[in-house]
Amino acid sequence: MTLHALAGSSLLALLMFINPLDVASSDAADPAPDDVVVEQPTSVTVLGLDEDQVGETIPVTELIERSEEVGQDIEDELLAGDDAQDAASLNGPCVASAVSFHGAPFGIRAAADPAYSIYSQCWDNKHIKVAVRNGNSTWGWQHLQKHNVSLTMLQKTTKFPRNRYLENGSLIYVTPANQYTWWLASCRIDRTMDAKVVANPTRLADGAPRGIITAYCVGPQVCPTWVRQVAG
Repeated sequence: MTLHALAGSSLLALLMFINPLDVASSDAADPAPDDVVVEQPTSVTVLGLDEDQVGETIPVTELIERSEEVGQDIEDELLAGDDAQDAASLNGPCVASAVSFHGAPFGIRAAADPAYSIYSQCWDNKHIKVAVRNGNSTWGWQHLQKHNVSLTMLQKTTKFPRNRYLENGSLIYVTPANQYTWWLASCRIDRTMDAKVVANPTRLADGAPRGIITAYCVGPQVCPTWVRQVAG
């Protein structure tokens, strides 16, 4: 056999020995099969996570798991798009009484004064009922509109507070709202702001507490849109 023929047969044997799958798997840029990859930069707001700092970057999958622990399915929010996020910012788990308390089973009676009619109610982290009454310009749901607050914000702040304490007879709940920007397989926290709820726990004749007096974002008072659009 000539030297040229020997070299050719050796090269053929080497190529046959190499497994094409080994070559493909050497590409480190490919994400793992269970990674969530966001192809376009997308923002999402999560209430209740108090461990992250502005500028910090974390894996998308980790944020999804941690958000689920505070009752927010941010993966579905992304897949559903902006329309679902806008709907969640209007209602969310703490929903209007006309929807969640329709009929007699909940035993809610109409108040003589419309201001004391229950607009919504949910339960806090100690399973204490939190009522949202219609109120007027100084308290309740009508007053909350001045601060650009949604029912979802109220439910998340009272269910997953960073701080919960009594002050002058009122129950105070404070928790951070964090906005994250997703891109590829990681996300970065861009900004944070505390949401605060002040509730009166005194029970009235209908058996429910007087409820939320006010709620707002600490600092500007009126919550910016990115806080209101908290994931459901």
